[in-house]
Amino acid sequence: MRRIPFLLPLLLMLCAAAHAQTDSFYVWNKWCARRDTLLLFRSGNNAIQVYNKRMKPTEYKLKSLDKTLRIGDPEIVGDTMTVLAMPYLGKEKHMRLAILNARTSKVIKTLYFESDSIPRPVARIGTMNDVKEAAKSTIVRQTKLRVVFPNSLYSYPYTVSSYTFKDSTAKGPVNYNVKTFFLTNAVVKAISEAPDNSEIIFTDIKAICPECATRILPELRIKVK
Repeated sequence: MRRIPFLLPLLLMLCAAAHAQTDSFYVWNKWCARRDTLLLFRSGNNAIQVYNKRMKPTEYKLKSLDKTLRIGDPEIVGDTMTVLAMPYLGKEKHMRLAILNARTSKVIKTLYFESDSIPRPVARIGTMNDVKEAAKSTIVRQTKLRVVFPNSLYSYPYTVSSYTFKDSTAKGPVNYNVKTFFLTNAVVKAISEAPDNSEIIFTDIKAICPECATRILPELRIKVK
């Protein structure tokens, strides 16, 4: 019985250390726009990244519980571990990922992921989101076409590689084939000279991303005023 006072502080210290170790894990999906949201995308690219300020990546490992996730081999860069992950079809609502002690295989922490579908990507002008009409002065302040996934947190790095710009000016219609995501000087000039209530059109918009095929995005039309 005399040993209890000595053992109790030790047990409390061990429990506190285990709790601190659990809470020191930071986990996120690299291609989710919010790092505080454990979200995986069906039919998309997911890169789960794990960081712990007290443990090295070689001291822990990841395991899918309930066979809900396909997980690739870990890649360690500096103090961060990354694994590619994909939800198994039909099991997206109950996805659990365990962080295990690499030496003992004991569960350190269990993570619960949700899933989401990916909408078709579309092009947007600069910071303008789903705008049907805008002042010419607002449009010409933008610098580029960007790719977004409407109403989604999916943020895989698609980039516009080319597009065709169509417009009308006092001198007649213009048609530019542009090989970049920038709004070129010629495009900006044409927009600034477009008659009020006319329409500018971006069509044949091509988007590329790392390790994926080129995609053709829907045309983008904006009425200028």
